[in-house]
Amino acid sequence: MTNNGRVGEAAIRVLGIGGSTRRGSKSLDLLRSAPREAEAAGAATTLADVRELDLPIYSDDRPLDDYPRSLHDMSSAARAADAFMFCSPTYHGTVSGAVKNALDAFNFLDDNEPRYLGGKPVALLALGGGGAADVLNSLHHAARALNGLTIPTTVIASGNAVQDGAVTDEAVRRRLQGMARELIDFTRRLRPAPEPELAERYCLRTGVRR
Repeated sequence: MTNNGRVGEAAIRVLGIGGSTRRGSKSLDLLRSAPREAEAAGAATTLADVRELDLPIYSDDRPLDDYPRSLHDMSSAARAADAFMFCSPTYHGTVSGAVKNALDAFNFLDDNEPRYLGGKPVALLALGGGGAADVLNSLHHAARALNGLTIPTTVIASGNAVQDGAVTDEAVRRRLQGMARELIDFTRRLRPAPEPELAERYCLRTGVRR
């Protein structure tokens, strides 16, 4: 788990989840590029790399304390997050088992109110060729089932668009920027307004102007 971007109560907190189990994962490089764009828009980001998470297969019979510390950290980051990014490589025309397993582990957030992702915005990304559209569909279904609100803009990148640890395709980079800005905008619109100070609440209630 890595943390970047601005800190403080006002910062939009974005949790990115994805990558693959192989070293030098291009889908992880794609996922890393998306939070950087969110940070440029003023967000604080946390990245959950499925290779580093190294989670066993999710089982309803195992309590959270039986899982690695990495799942505790991801669950805590998810509870604190205002928005999410999900990214998967294309494995046989669908989402990878490692990414789906990490999302399945969000069952431990079923005591949230509201449950799971709490109706917060989710941006979707996929690495691959023609089958990557089905990856986005799979991620969309999972996000909806987890009470997430997927945003309109999605990103698909081929392996050739990601080189030497970075997104090198200009069209993909522009779409990443647009997706990140859209995610931050949606999140700000949905975020509850801060409670007014006591004096402000008194003025609002009585009609007195300060």
